Amino acid sequence: MADPIRREADETDRLLALSDGVIAIVITLLVLDLTVPSVPRDEQLALLPTAIAQQWPEFLGFVLSFLVVGFYWVLHRRTFVHIERHDRGVVYLNLCFLLLVAFVPYATNVFTAYPGRFGVPFLSAVLALTGCSLAALWIYADRREVLDAGLRSRTVQIQAARFLASPSVFTLAAIVGRYRPLFGMAAWLFLIPINGALQSRLVASLDG
Repeated sequence: MADPIRREADETDRLLALSDGVIAIVITLLVLDLTVPSVPRDEQLALLPTAIAQQWPEFLGFVLSFLVVGFYWVLHRRTFVHIERHDRGVVYLNLCFLLLVAFVPYATNVFTAYPGRFGVPFLSAVLALTGCSLAALWIYADRREVLDAGLRSRTVQIQAARFLASPSVFTLAAIVGRYRPLFGMAAWLFLIPINGALQSRLVASLDG
């Protein structure tokens, strides 16, 4: 019985294939949810630009969700670059991450339909939970000692901080957006400098 269990622990290809497939479908669903406005044929030139401009919540939700899901995919990929083997906990935490990723298109639709005191916090909360599940996967893998033995503890800590940065920003956006939706959306921009700074520290720790 030991050999099959060991082979199962070493097999990560199917886990990654499932994850990539789910994320690819989610990104596809995001763009499919964009709708084309309906205007009278004889007034298209006059009304269509305004109708499209009024869809800004749909475009904003699509761009944000696409970028965040893509960013989480990058972090997920980097996680499994360092995971040498996996156990049942890694499998279930990965499924939890995929569950939340698959929920992102619905959260995006809620935001586009109600881009105010409900939509902004709702989408932010879903993206925060998704990031938390990925951070939990990394922390669990570290504590179970299934990460690459060559990783330095400082690198692991910086990577953990990077995993937790996005959920922290989205949690702040959810709280602020409950009272000031525009400020909540503006808080999303904090992701750019924070992740840029953490990426620089991560590269420095790997080079060192």
